[in-house]
Amino acid sequence: MKMKFFMILLVMLSLVVAGCVDDTETPTEENASMNDSMTDAANDTVAENTDNVSVEESGEEEEEVISDEEDETLEVIEYEGAKSYTVYMRNFNVQPHNLTINEGDSVIWFNDNDPVRTFTLVSGEGLWENVSIVNRRNFIYTFNESGTFTYSVKTWDVMKGTIIVK
Repeated sequence: MKMKFFMILLVMLSLVVAGCVDDTETPTEENASMNDSMTDAANDTVAENTDNVSVEESGEEEEEVISDEEDETLEVIEYEGAKSYTVYMRNFNVQPHNLTINEGDSVIWFNDNDPVRTFTLVSGEGLWENVSIVNRRNFIYTFNESGTFTYSVKTWDVMKGTIIVK
């Protein structure tokens, strides 16, 4: 009986060891030549699609040389459209408490509280009906009129803030 157990244990151990052996194959000549031809085709395509770029060949290496004419300064263009601002609801607090935004901008209230809890967002001016925001979800409201608007979270007195719309 002990001998059968020992033999079974030995067979199981050899199967475990066999499963741990890396049996990946090295690429064959056929695969290697296929990869070389694909690389050559890709290099030909790149060479055909370059404009105003000269390529100097030295042996098998290629080096791109960009002319000085293409060294232009990039101009940063500020976005003048509506923007979105995020108010995070975490640690039983809202951050930031106060926001100043422009007409047409949106505010996103994101519930990121730990422990997981659902919050009910209330508009002081009645802009929206009370909204329940479950954990890891949000509520978005777009402010289309100027003014000062307040909000709070039901049953949590410290979770409140003001949105000033210019």
